[in-house]
Amino acid sequence: MRDLSRSHLKTFVSVLALLPVLGLSASSDRARAAAPATGHGDAKSCAAMAYRTIAPGTVVTSAGYYPQGTSVGSIKVDVPFCRVIGVATPTDDSHIGFEVWLPPAGAWNGDFQAEGSGGSAGAISPAPMLTALKRGFATMSTDNGHLNDPKDPLGGSGQEWAFKHPQKMIDWGWRALHLSTIAAKAAIRGFYGKVAGKNYFVACSAGGHHALMEASRFPADYDGMVAGAAPWQWTRQMLGETWNGIPALKDATAITRESAALLNKAVIAACDKLDGVEDGVIADPRRCTFDPGTLACTASGKPGECLTPVQVDAARHIYAGVTRSDGTRLFPGQARGSEFGWPSALMRPAPGGSSIVFWSLSVFQDRNFNNVNFDFDRDTDRALATKVAGMSLEDVYDSKPDLAAFKARGGKLVLFQGWSDFQITPLVDIAYYEAMAARYGQAATDKFLRFFLLPGMGHCSGGPGFSHIGGATGAPIKDDADHDMVRGMEAWVTRNKAPAQFIAAHIDTGGQVTATRPVCMYPKQALYKGSGDPKDAASFVCAAPPAM
Repeated sequence: MRDLSRSHLKTFVSVLALLPVLGLSASSDRARAAAPATGHGDAKSCAAMAYRTIAPGTVVTSAGYYPQGTSVGSIKVDVPFCRVIGVATPTDDSHIGFEVWLPPAGAWNGDFQAEGSGGSAGAISPAPMLTALKRGFATMSTDNGHLNDPKDPLGGSGQEWAFKHPQKMIDWGWRALHLSTIAAKAAIRGFYGKVAGKNYFVACSAGGHHALMEASRFPADYDGMVAGAAPWQWTRQMLGETWNGIPALKDATAITRESAALLNKAVIAACDKLDGVEDGVIADPRRCTFDPGTLACTASGKPGECLTPVQVDAARHIYAGVTRSDGTRLFPGQARGSEFGWPSALMRPAPGGSSIVFWSLSVFQDRNFNNVNFDFDRDTDRALATKVAGMSLEDVYDSKPDLAAFKARGGKLVLFQGWSDFQITPLVDIAYYEAMAARYGQAATDKFLRFFLLPGMGHCSGGPGFSHIGGATGAPIKDDADHDMVRGMEAWVTRNKAPAQFIAAHIDTGGQVTATRPVCMYPKQALYKGSGDPKDAASFVCAAPPAM
């Protein structure tokens, strides 16, 4: 199934079309037994979509109505739904898989919400689909044009699928989500007999990147988006991940769990109070100038209580960001306060995350290329000059900071990022937002784009600070537009109620809320009023921070 040519796919579909005639079905007996009465939005209209071409080059390979309690992978779906599985083949080397989950007509809220994925992953994302389905949405997820190899030790960071497959690179870059979106809308129309009222997209990390690609390339696909930790310059994000991974590639002692914990503790101690309240969180790491050299081992230093010269250099290297030999900055560094996550992102066996084989298998198509030898002068130029099926590498992978058409048609975008993200530096999303504000003006930008930075949150969620505002960040403490940015985005689209802040929370390992805090629309920050419980959001106000 994975590499079917157009001719083989047509043959396959023809065989599938004969199954009902032969008394066979791709749907289970359990699914048939759970079928409700026939009509739009029921089992009959679900089954009728099987084996149909629903868009050019896009075929439904199975469609079945499933009862409450169906398991999809490790996810138990505790509501009934129509599960549509299909494939789009825009080129002979494309195989874009997608799933659309559709609640029965009586449970549908009338809207569509698609879900993104992370890393270079090739897999359907059932967990966020279930969240959307339970809220009454028709929902969709795509595998981005390839499937993860279960034998690949790099998992979602592997790039074997891209080696000698330029069309699959384009599929991952932007084509898979767009075509899967078209397919999902066709499935919705086929199942319910009408189109969705509003179309939304929710994602983080690479999914946030895909959201910005959609908004700039296909502005009519979605009415509202929630995009987190969005590496909109994917090519330069890979430069950044390579840069950050090189210290550990050269010396396995450069980053250890002990050194990262020691460094993080010292950074927090030095910069926590800069915002006027001591809470274990750095409100704005740009104000923190802590130098890891202050932890350098001396003759009397004890292992684990100081940083070796290699570890000091590694930390300075990671904070500094990608530079050419002449000092030209190519990509910003990691924020201070993100060190707690460095071991998972930068230690062996794969220092450099998604970039570990990006250059060898995707860009240079050279299995012998090793990131440890990456030259940020010569190899950067060589990468940027690379063509993929006649397109530049940046045209395939990077989103342009131009949302004029999305803005003109009334689209709304909620962008969010964790200040302590250890994989995607928050400075890149700040740069994106500031480019929008410079292009359109602050007032005009506020009408379609709002950006929220969460102090102390790691990559999409977690960390020592504040999160739990819906989407990838975790379930909000209240199910409303003031606490859940997905609901806030919906309120913006449907009622023109633009979000100015969300109430975030820190939740301990036992599931208890230990503190709440406003998360403010950038460039405002949550400032302590000077009195009241610093663990209570009511003790803070969103205001412009003091000048740096």
